[in-house]
Amino acid sequence: MKVLFVCTGNTCRSPMAQAIMQRKAKEQGLDIEADSAAMMMTYGESMNPKAAEALKKLGITGFTHTSRPITQRLADESDLIVTMTWEQRAALATVVDDDKLAAFCEVAPCGDVPDPFGADAEVYEKCARTLDKATDSLISYIKERYLSNK
Repeated sequence: MKVLFVCTGNTCRSPMAQAIMQRKAKEQGLDIEADSAAMMMTYGESMNPKAAEALKKLGITGFTHTSRPITQRLADESDLIVTMTWEQRAALATVVDDDKLAAFCEVAPCGDVPDPFGADAEVYEKCARTLDKATDSLISYIKERYLSNK
């Protein structure tokens, strides 16, 4: 199963979610591949250093990332596309099958995941903790909806 996380610029939230999902899937022995992309046309930017530091606080090191926009090919290759906000989900619903889409707020009791871009390290750490908890709920959702027959 392939999960694609999408945020605005693909330098903060979606790569953090990708790294967290990769770790949790590996720890739980789940056949889930995580990837990430941007709503904006961004190419080749590294993950924000504050996002990388926030991941380190969760015990995730060595994760590297380069930003890229979501494309039709990425969408087609994904089984589930998870957005950080309801607005992003609604925007993608115009070009992606609605059955493939979920906003974090639909699968986790976190509401929209606010963009930490430009904020201080504490805001990035809070975002990472939110994504960490939301990913637990997402994994339960995936197990129930996608992996229960396997």
